[in-house]
Amino acid sequence: MSIGLHKDQIVQCEVTGHRGRFGVEVSIVEPQSDVAAFIDLVLLTDENRHLTPDEYPPIGSLLDAVTLDIHPGDELRLCARPSSLARQRIKDSQLR
Repeated sequence: MSIGLHKDQIVQCEVTGHRGRFGVEVSIVEPQSDVAAFIDLVLLTDENRHLTPDEYPPIGSLLDAVTLDIHPGDELRLCARPSSLARQRIKDSQLR
């Protein structure tokens, strides 16, 4: 990624908006980045169902997430599933 972050990096983000039935907009706060970012509703939870917009994390919530890829328009796609975060933390600890 040419945005100062790399694929599969764990970041902390703040929910800045909701996109109806599509997911949440976030701002990367650690490490600080100005890139636009988004978490698709299917990447918010490990539950085997889609969250409804009223179940999304409230605006202002801090979430840990894993970087996935850049979508057209230079928007960073993230995953906040607990299982994905746990898997990445294990990978990161094995590299140390």
